[in-house]
Amino acid sequence: MYSLGINVGSSSVKAVLLEEKNIIWEKVIEHEGNFLNTLKQSLSERPFPDGTLCIATGTEGRYLLNMNNVLESVCIEQAISELNISVDAVVSLGGENFVVYTIDKDGKIITNFSGNKCASGTGEFFKQQLGRMDMKLTDIDSLPPDSKVHTLASRCSVFMKSDCTHKLNKGETTKGDIVLSLSNVMATKVIDFLKRARMSKGRVLLAGGVTQNRYIVSFLKENLPDIDFIVPKEAAYFEAYGAALLAAKAGAPMPPEDKRYRPGDSGFSSLSGLQTAEGRVTYLESRRGKIK
Repeated sequence: MYSLGINVGSSSVKAVLLEEKNIIWEKVIEHEGNFLNTLKQSLSERPFPDGTLCIATGTEGRYLLNMNNVLESVCIEQAISELNISVDAVVSLGGENFVVYTIDKDGKIITNFSGNKCASGTGEFFKQQLGRMDMKLTDIDSLPPDSKVHTLASRCSVFMKSDCTHKLNKGETTKGDIVLSLSNVMATKVIDFLKRARMSKGRVLLAGGVTQNRYIVSFLKENLPDIDFIVPKEAAYFEAYGAALLAAKAGAPMPPEDKRYRPGDSGFSSLSGLQTAEGRVTYLESRRGKIK
């Protein structure tokens, strides 16, 4: 029996196909806000065996799929159960939000603590700053050994972006320093959430694409030595993996491609492009002169 789990996240689409409980393939594709086309691309690249059962999870984008859907928390519980991992909490490190789930002894979620609306310290913000430095995620695996952490204005994403740019322009930091400093900010944010959850010891599972940044994991272990942090190999697509496991029990057969999507059912609204308002903008030339 084949089962498919799809997680439509805030910055990427994750999909996992299982045969029985074995992973046949998995993929993570950034959608850049284009949910529907990314879903079509990710689901059309590989043929699905007849009778494949499927379930979708994630944010509002999951409603674009014409299939059963569940909350991410349910998928997390299922993945923990299947991996037979005993943990006290799960930290989901996503592109636009961090969430800490506290877990009871039976592997069920008790409560959760999520981040504020500021983007500073999130995975997507980190990726954007890499782009500003002409770096990719793969580049951070080989930072210069003399890279060090600098203090950044981390309370606001606008201030932090300006701080990074200012320090680079003045030659106060290197690109490696900025990568380490941003990683430290992200780790500090996770630490604050864990403190809110009253987690100072025990076992914590880390999930989400941000776990691929080894510096964040290192900073967490350094600052919280009494917590045993676990990063499973399924971390980058953890919720999709849980959804695939659930699909084997509660999924429905994959619809044909012409009936697979429900355009417009997402709760996200959209507006016309900024170019449509170009005629309403007045451009003022800057005036230069001597300071008085």
